[in-house]
Amino acid sequence: MSEPARDRWLSIGMSVLLHGTIIGLLGYGWWRYEHRPLPRSVSIDATVVDARTLKGLGVAHKPAPKPPPPQPVTVPQGPPMPTPQELALRQQAAKAEAARVAAAQAEQKRLQQQHAEAQAQATAKAEAKAQAKARAEARARAKARARELAKARRKREEEKKLAEERKLAAERAAKARAERIAQLRQALQEDAQSNAHMRAAMAGWASEVKQRVEAAWIKPPSARSNLSCTVRVVLVPGGAVTNVSLGQCNGDEAVRESIQAAVFRASPLPPPPDPDLYHQQLDFVFAPNSP
Repeated sequence: MSEPARDRWLSIGMSVLLHGTIIGLLGYGWWRYEHRPLPRSVSIDATVVDARTLKGLGVAHKPAPKPPPPQPVTVPQGPPMPTPQELALRQQAAKAEAARVAAAQAEQKRLQQQHAEAQAQATAKAEAKAQAKARAEARARAKARARELAKARRKREEEKKLAEERKLAAERAAKARAERIAQLRQALQEDAQSNAHMRAAMAGWASEVKQRVEAAWIKPPSARSNLSCTVRVVLVPGGAVTNVSLGQCNGDEAVRESIQAAVFRASPLPPPPDPDLYHQQLDFVFAPNSP
């Protein structure tokens, strides 16, 4: 049972005890009143006057009024005086009742004070619990805020790092692209130089082959003075000719055959000055009368 309920039942019990004591004292007083001794009879002195006596005295005779009915004698009512023993018992009962009431009041006051202290402690505990909860919630909010700030800071750092990496990658890509362009330009320049060198070397080689074939050519009677024929020679790395064909040519069949025979007589043809310039076939223009 909780303290407030116990205090309430204790107060009810003390009240019932107090009222029971008062009712008992009233009942005892009433019983003493009912059993009091009866009062003694009261004597009344009176003089009887005769009507004839009044007539002789010259008093007109009137009929005497009827006497009123006798009134009952009223005896003062009230409880009898208590005896010394009764007074002593009443005083003892009153003192005991006062002591009980004082004890009950003191106990009730103590219980009320105890209840107030318990309520104050409960209130203090509730306030302390609420304050602790508020502090915990504040710490939790602060931690959550710190986590959010740290997360945002990490995100900014990652974005900054990513931007720097992208910038470096773009710079490296631009640098690599510039290097590739420079290499390509250099390669194109070198290729152009190499092609020019190759073309010059091929032109020299073709001129040498042409001179060798012209030296081995036996001019037929039908050859023109402005003879010009495109010759294609297929040869092996040693310079030996394996096949000869003529393209556009302004000579007749005899001239064409004489040119082919001259190429085979000139075989093996001179090799190119640079082995890298070797090709399996060589094209040149056979024009013996040209400068």
